[in-house]
Amino acid sequence: MKFQMTVPSDRQRGRQTPATAKDERQPKPISTNRKPLSTSIIIAACILGATSCAAEKSAPPKEDLCDVAKDTETHNLIQKLFHTDQYTTTIYNTNDRLPEKLADELKQWKPGRTEFTTLACSFTPKDRRPDGSLEFELSWTARDGSTKKDPPGKVSYYNINGALGEANDIITKLRVQCDLPGTLRNPSSQVSLLTKGSNTLSIGMKVDQKMIDQQMTIVYRVTQKATEVLGCENNPLEKDPAVKAFNTPEEAARAGD
Repeated sequence: MKFQMTVPSDRQRGRQTPATAKDERQPKPISTNRKPLSTSIIIAACILGATSCAAEKSAPPKEDLCDVAKDTETHNLIQKLFHTDQYTTTIYNTNDRLPEKLADELKQWKPGRTEFTTLACSFTPKDRRPDGSLEFELSWTARDGSTKKDPPGKVSYYNINGALGEANDIITKLRVQCDLPGTLRNPSSQVSLLTKGSNTLSIGMKVDQKMIDQQMTIVYRVTQKATEVLGCENNPLEKDPAVKAFNTPEEAARAGD
C-alpha cells in the first residue's frame, strides 16, 4: 500500500465541530533545565527493575485510528472502495489527544444536549476530486438510544457483536458501550461511543448493499481501535466482525439475543 500521512492545515482544522476546535492549543514544552541524572543511577535503576524496564520498552504503541497496514482487511476494503491503493491518510487527533478530548466531552455530556463530535482521521484517494474522502468522527450518545438519528433515505441496520449501527450509501454509524475507569466510570455508564463514517466519494454514485456492508466493516475496525485507545474496561469489540444487514432496527436488536 502506498499512502502519505499528512497533518491538517489550519483551514482543515476549521472544519471541525466545536468540540474538536475548542482545544487546539498545544501543551507547553517540558522544561529541560534540570540537571541530567547520573548514568550510573539510571543503569542501576534498570538493573534493579530489569523486568519492568524491558516491559516498557517492548510494549508496542497503540495504532492511530487510521493507521492501516498492508494486506489487512481494512486496507483491502479501502482499496475496493477507492479502486486504488494510493491514498492520503490524515490524522486530525492522535492517540495522545483523542482520549483527552473525548474525556472532556464526556464530563460535559448531558441527556438531550446538542452532541458535539471529535474529528479523528480520514482517507483521501489520490487523483480523485478534492472534496471526496472517507472521514471518521467520534462522539458520545445516550446509551438508551433516545437521541439516535438514522441517516436519511434507505437505511440498513446492523448488530455486530452487540454494537448497533445503521447506514445508507454515504453515512455509516456504529454505537458501542464503552465502560471507562476512575472518575469517568459513572458518566460512561450512561452513554455509548458513536463512530460516524462519511464516504463523500459515493455521492452521486450507484451504491449496492455489498458496498454499504464494506463501509460498515471499516467503521467497525476504526471503532475497535478507538475502544482500545480509550481503554474501555469491558473490551466490547474483541471479536472480528460478522457483518449482516437487517431491514429494521428491531430485527437487528433481536439478532443479539
